[in-house]
Amino acid sequence: MDYEAHLKTLRKSYIEAKPRQRLNIAFQRINNPGNGPNLLVAYVSAIEGFARSLAMHQEAHTKQELSSLYPKFRNIGAKELITKYLQKKINSDSENFFGKQTWAKLGFAIDYRNLLAHECTYLGQDKYPDLLVACEEVLRKLAEIEGLKLEGA
Repeated sequence: MDYEAHLKTLRKSYIEAKPRQRLNIAFQRINNPGNGPNLLVAYVSAIEGFARSLAMHQEAHTKQELSSLYPKFRNIGAKELITKYLQKKINSDSENFFGKQTWAKLGFAIDYRNLLAHECTYLGQDKYPDLLVACEEVLRKLAEIEGLKLEGA
């Protein structure tokens, strides 16, 4: 699947959409919180927040240290946080740990999340399943490294 081309096409269509179209789609998203776009936003945000916590806890030894470290980690993206965490935790790179396809799909999931969050759009229904599976796998494997179990998974 050519996610990169799809992202460009989707962004272009939403840039050119009329305000009425944008508002209608926004309300469709709001009224359907369990749909694909909202799930993808939630998964990527969960990965980013969890990865930030993991990376911060690698460096901090006290709660006070966590608070002082947060500004350093606040604007670092999920892929960079995960890469730094894995390097320090198990001396592995992300692509080898998660697999090339899963790691690449996480990157596309992040790109889609940014588009979905900022443009309040939809994707084709064929795009969500693979991206959501990749996100769940990343989250699950990160939790396993820490000896944690995903609730509800």
